[in-house]
Amino acid sequence: MSETQESKDAEWYDTATINQVHELLTNAGAESIWVKRLVRNNNSKQQVYLGGDPSDLSFFPLGKPSLTPGKSKKKTAGGDVIQIPVNWSWVTPEGEASAPKTKLCFYPQYPEVRLSGFLQGCRTAPNALMSNTQRGHEEDRCLFLGIVHDKQHEPDHVVALVTGADAPASQYVLAMENFTGGRLCPVNYEAMTRDDEFSTLEIALKSIVMRQLTPWRLNTDGSLERPYTAPNAPGLTLEAELGVGENAIPGPDFDIWELKAVKQTALDKRQNHRVTLFTPQPDRGWVKEHSLTEFVLKFGHVNRRDENGEPLSYYFTAGDFRRPDEDKPNAKLILKLTGFKDARHFDAAGEIGLFTPDTNELIAGWSYMKLLEHWQRKHNRAAYVPYVRTDSDEGTHITYGPLVTLGISTSFGLFLQAFNDGKIVFDPGHKISRTADGKWKPHARSQFRINLSDIAAIYQTVREVDIDAETTSEKDE
Repeated sequence: MSETQESKDAEWYDTATINQVHELLTNAGAESIWVKRLVRNNNSKQQVYLGGDPSDLSFFPLGKPSLTPGKSKKKTAGGDVIQIPVNWSWVTPEGEASAPKTKLCFYPQYPEVRLSGFLQGCRTAPNALMSNTQRGHEEDRCLFLGIVHDKQHEPDHVVALVTGADAPASQYVLAMENFTGGRLCPVNYEAMTRDDEFSTLEIALKSIVMRQLTPWRLNTDGSLERPYTAPNAPGLTLEAELGVGENAIPGPDFDIWELKAVKQTALDKRQNHRVTLFTPQPDRGWVKEHSLTEFVLKFGHVNRRDENGEPLSYYFTAGDFRRPDEDKPNAKLILKLTGFKDARHFDAAGEIGLFTPDTNELIAGWSYMKLLEHWQRKHNRAAYVPYVRTDSDEGTHITYGPLVTLGISTSFGLFLQAFNDGKIVFDPGHKISRTADGKWKPHARSQFRINLSDIAAIYQTVREVDIDAETTSEKDE
């Protein structure tokens, strides 16, 4: 790339074209490229705004969140800062170098997610363009970035570069039809055309809906397992059908859309069904010092007995606890949300917890940091695809339907609000079974779920799409 090398007259970042940016980042391993137009307050001192919630950046390789006391002395500031490390590297024509101090700073009270620490500890970082004392206030600089995945196609690290305002690459971005000034947007090349952010996924879904498919999965070593009939087969088959081969979803579309297979009894109309959001284990309370077996024996209920009346199995389910306003005589614990006021005002040190009703002892708690660690992996765009599964002598088959539901733009605050309102429920299924030698065998199932009919509580917009009829209805919350 001799045309991008430093010269007497101009630095490479002031002359780079969009093709040169593409070559630098794809050679570093990026599969798709995103861009953020930088304004006067996007620099090393004032940080770079990237979104309103970590879930906006769910395709990033996000680390474990940690809580840091806020440093702002403004009376209106309030609240703490949640820091999330990001594996980040800067790319130049000379190569790639890690920026080890890079992190996201999440300010829930605004809400904002800002990029910070990106110049520290990196010799080839774009100091000239991002330093507060140099060109860090220049309008229309552009931050280009892409995600490099590991062998399991999990996000491994970000590769990025910055171009000056007058660079051809920056001017190209400002002229893009899909350009959005305030946030990250995918780089569209002249040969690329699409109607909206769903169109590429829609084309891929059209190729599989109403087809009877043998379930299969793509293993991490690249091998195929067909048929694959485990309970999670519908979800893995959906991802496999759309993620490889002729139906592969290219670039940013696959980055932003999370695919969720939703069980139905028929495909001709939308049916309600409870969807699992995530399955985190508690990180606080009495359970941290005791085993799952001890927990279920103490707070669960007998499920099955032998002929002598001795327990063979115990369960811990939703009947074993209650919310503060519920009347469940047999409940041994109370489920409470602490440190929460509303979606924009909550104590980041708070938790969802199971407490004893008499002493208010925390038995099992999920800190907001633990929940955020899971929630930040949730995509900001989700496609809920209905399916019917049939098991017969001829084998197992899965058919996906055309009545797809899209959830667009979520946030951790919306998750907490939906839980507070009872739309999201804690729906555990912990079980212990007595083995032949008299010991207890534990099986943990800790899950947070929501009805499909309630997903408008966790997304700002819900779209109901009929792929066959190519019609859509939209609900803004």
